[in-house]
Amino acid sequence: MTHCSSVTPSRWTACALLFLACLPAACSHSEPFSNPQGTETPFDPGPPARLTLNPAHDGNAAWLADGSGLLYSTQQVERVDDDVCLAELPPTGGSQRRLVCDIPGAKSTTDAAQWPALAADGRIALVAAGNGTLGGTSPVFLDIGLAPSLDALTLQTVRTLPLTPTAGVQQDYAGYLRWLTETRLVYVGQRFRPVRACPDVACPLDTLLYGTEVTVLELAGGPATATAVPATAEATGVAAIDDGRSILYTLANDSRVYRRVLASGEVTVFHDFGPAGIARDVHAAGSRVAAVVGGRVAYGLHPTMGPTQWDSGGVLHLVDLSGEVEVVLETALRLYRRPAVSPDGTQVVAEGFTVTVSGPPADPDSTVSKSGDLFLFGGE
Repeated sequence: MTHCSSVTPSRWTACALLFLACLPAACSHSEPFSNPQGTETPFDPGPPARLTLNPAHDGNAAWLADGSGLLYSTQQVERVDDDVCLAELPPTGGSQRRLVCDIPGAKSTTDAAQWPALAADGRIALVAAGNGTLGGTSPVFLDIGLAPSLDALTLQTVRTLPLTPTAGVQQDYAGYLRWLTETRLVYVGQRFRPVRACPDVACPLDTLLYGTEVTVLELAGGPATATAVPATAEATGVAAIDDGRSILYTLANDSRVYRRVLASGEVTVFHDFGPAGIARDVHAAGSRVAAVVGGRVAYGLHPTMGPTQWDSGGVLHLVDLSGEVEVVLETALRLYRRPAVSPDGTQVVAEGFTVTVSGPPADPDSTVSKSGDLFLFGGE
């Protein structure tokens, strides 16, 4: 019988970085790995190509609107403030073109910038958190903000969190932030709670993060208004298609990707991955849709939070917009989360987590790394 380590939720959200005590990987102030300045060659050409190599976590990747680069969140362990910064890479990987930290705080505070979403006109929407001091575990603010460009990252706060959207339930956090149109954003509302695996205070803190509802954020016409999308409770991903007229979304403990026309409310099953397992982390661009399916994921009842899905990553699947499976992007001894399809649909970048197998071959044990790096799959 194969023994697997418990499925645990990802620690490396903005919430976790601010609310949890430091983990050894996150708090060791070693020098970061980097390619020589000006390089546009990945650390490892793969496939898949390894784009980053960080002792902490790199994730939440987003393509520039024209496909000319990648923007992502990166924790900088060599900084005293342990900020989660935004970095830009060439589309092929290589050295960082720029690194922007202290968003929106200062060197005297621990800040985190997550889920960057880039509009065609260069604007950046993101989730920003800060605790007003160094190394604190309670945030002073958690906001959805807008900036005119990466060169002018002065955030305009459009909504503060927590919030309760119209026709929805309270949200502590916003994940899977995407642009629908020039004046509308969509995201998955989320709740979180720091928990310990056992009553003993020696047990490390972890973060239980779970979806509430897909939410549309309307930016035009005054203060931004948030409205929950009906029948999307326990959402685990959302993507915009049809120029923002429709969305794709996934739900906990469900192998299906759903399609909803926003104006009419019509819902259909876009694709069912069936025996491949639970689908989540959906993203779409060009003519392709990516989703994480199966892998190290489990659904059950948490004693205080009720129905909960734990996720340590899975297998990347690509589907075309007709709903037909094109390719399964499997790599031995690695699981993936949060893919982002390039604007032309030919490439996918995702967070990769190493699976370590130990013990005798007849009775192996496996563990999944708590932090990941970015990997690029070319356009088959």
